[in-house]
This record gives sequence, structure tokens and C-alpha cells, in this order.
Amino acid sequence: MLENITEANAPVFNDLVQKYEEEFALITGKKPEADGKYSLDSDWRAPNVGFYWKMDGEVAGFAIKATAGSFSDITEFYIKPSHRGRKIGAAFASAIFDLYPGNWQVRQIEGADLAREFWRKTIDKYTNGNFFESQEKDPYWGEITCQRFQNN
Repeated sequence: MLENITEANAPVFNDLVQKYEEEFALITGKKPEADGKYSLDSDWRAPNVGFYWKMDGEVAGFAIKATAGSFSDITEFYIKPSHRGRKIGAAFASAIFDLYPGNWQVRQIEGADLAREFWRKTIDKYTNGNFFESQEKDPYWGEITCQRFQNN
């Protein structure tokens, strides 16, 4: 079940996003700050929208939806390790896509092989194979894989 991230429930996000950043640091090489916390590349606050995916009252993951030009864009997406492998991520992503009809893109950095395979499979199923994938150069992240599609 989708739930918006708000100021009231943001402490859950603040905890989860650090676990996400720590896991992601294996790919990015990002180091924690002096206080032991990682800096964030995306924020759930406006103009972005943050979501939790809850199962049986427990937060299973979070996502941040942003806008990049004419595209809705999932900038961050995390499912707790204890909830992976149960198609929760695909249901979560699909629920967000359904909220925002139009042009979409999802991007993965070089080295995020599991994420790339997850998004390919999820978007392929969501669009019945009607999506475009490209390799691009991002000014911040370097080489990325990008899937684009339209849902109306």
C-alpha cells in the first residue's frame, strides 16, 4: 500500500535512506560524512514526492518521484533486503506509475546490475514491452542506463 512521506513520518525515511545510501556506496564509492551519515542526492520534499510501500503496517521500502523535463522520474527506489524477491518492488513501482500518467524515465548508474535487471523486467511487464532503453552520459553519475515509456 502506498503512503506519502510527510514531515510526521520522515524519521522512518531518514533511517531507511541511510541504509540505502550505505548499500549503494558499494557501487558509487560514496563515503559517509564526519557524523557517519551519507549526504543525499534526492529529497522527498516538494517539488518531488516521496512514497513508502507498506505491508501489514510495516514500511517495506521508499521511492522518490521527481520531474526531469517532460518526464516523471524515479530518482530513488529502495526495498528493504528482508522484503526483496517477493515482487513487492514491482507492485510498488506500478502503483507509482499509475498515479502519474504520461512520460516516464527510470535510470540506473553503471554497476547497478541488479537494479537495471529489476527495472527492465518491471517496466517490460508494466508496458507489455513497449519501452525504449538507451545508454547515456549523465553529468553527475556518468554512464547510465535509461528506460523510457509512456503510460496513458
